[in-house]
Amino acid sequence: MSSPVSMDDAIGRLLDQPLDPAHKALPPLDAPLTLGAVHAQGWHALDGDLPWPLMLLKEAALEHNLRLMAAFCRRNGLELAPHGKTTMAPQLVQRQIANGAWGVTAATPSQARLFHRFGVRRLLLANQLVDPVGAGWAVRAVATDPKLELYCLVDSVAGVQRLDRLVARASTAAILPVLLELGVKGQRAGCRTEDEALAVADAVAGSASLHLAGLEAFEGVIGSDREPETLAAVDGFLSQLVVVAEALMEAEAFASRDEVIVTVGGSAFPDRVATVLGPTWTPPQPTKRILRSGCYLTHDHGLYARASPFGEQAEADAGRLRPAIEVWGGVLSRPEPDLVIAGFGKRDVPYDAGMPRPIVIRDGAGRMRTPEPQLTVSGLNDQHAFVHVPADDALAVGDLIGCGISHPCTAFDKWSLVPLVDDDYRVTGAIRTFF
Repeated sequence: MSSPVSMDDAIGRLLDQPLDPAHKALPPLDAPLTLGAVHAQGWHALDGDLPWPLMLLKEAALEHNLRLMAAFCRRNGLELAPHGKTTMAPQLVQRQIANGAWGVTAATPSQARLFHRFGVRRLLLANQLVDPVGAGWAVRAVATDPKLELYCLVDSVAGVQRLDRLVARASTAAILPVLLELGVKGQRAGCRTEDEALAVADAVAGSASLHLAGLEAFEGVIGSDREPETLAAVDGFLSQLVVVAEALMEAEAFASRDEVIVTVGGSAFPDRVATVLGPTWTPPQPTKRILRSGCYLTHDHGLYARASPFGEQAEADAGRLRPAIEVWGGVLSRPEPDLVIAGFGKRDVPYDAGMPRPIVIRDGAGRMRTPEPQLTVSGLNDQHAFVHVPADDALAVGDLIGCGISHPCTAFDKWSLVPLVDDDYRVTGAIRTFF
């Protein structure tokens, strides 16, 4: 296993690496180009310097979102371990940590391994660890990097027993800290009852290689809207987590801990997490309350615009997250008066939580306009979008359509390189992803 490096050193090495000319966001290159030199090329994203289609990140929106979430966590006594799977971009993770993030969440051992390679020293693996290769890496990483805090999940006696065997097989003296997962009936993993949780805690206590460090839950599976019944169900689940946490504390499941970790949270209900698990909760033991929201960083024009408390329903602009992702494609054809075929598709934009939303048109003369509400994307092929337009709309072949997206978690995986732009679409840098 390679020696641990600092995040600054790891990112510095990344910026010094030559870019592979095969990145689809790059134009043909006349000379080698490093990631760190992209900002100096003088490119304009919409003036023909970069190929279309193209996904962009708006720099000002990113910075606003970083500051808004950091301030929210400070006000509510929460730490932040944003989910790294959203972007799989160490450069963005570095900015999240610089803005106060306690650590980073990963969904798989390979994701955790990547973030550790880039210098992250606090990692929540928000999943059960049953993979022999992943478990072997985790134990060796903890054993060889004294600064690493790495947590994974358990939710059954069988899972505890398997992980115990996998850790023992690694033949190190490392003890792996685990978090007990509480789940929602009919949804993803996690104990369903207090009795199940107590049984799993007892199994961890009987393990020679595991240590119970806290609890984990994910309320995002309950819904993706702000309807009263959804919010009530979220509050009920979080309240159940409080009950189970206090029962485990009273059973002395965390007797050796100075501080119990309690971590929850997607990007739709951080306000409910703050209400139920914030400063008004006074458990019997000191707790570190960690929010794992990941999509806040880029926000969107769809799922989270509707579901986030910092979305469309926020009372003031200053309290709203700003969509940072735009995908641009050229008009390839107008085969019918009310139908345009645009040059982006399923390989370029997410579509699992809604179609991309046209938000701006740029004509061949460089003029920008807001499209009519009737101008919508109705379907996608691999590389084509079907855009319905009013018959009298001036949209023409060669014009550009800029779209907002829905669900950032399925946007970044389609792009290995994403240009950063200012509000005038001048390229200020680029972000590498590692899917």
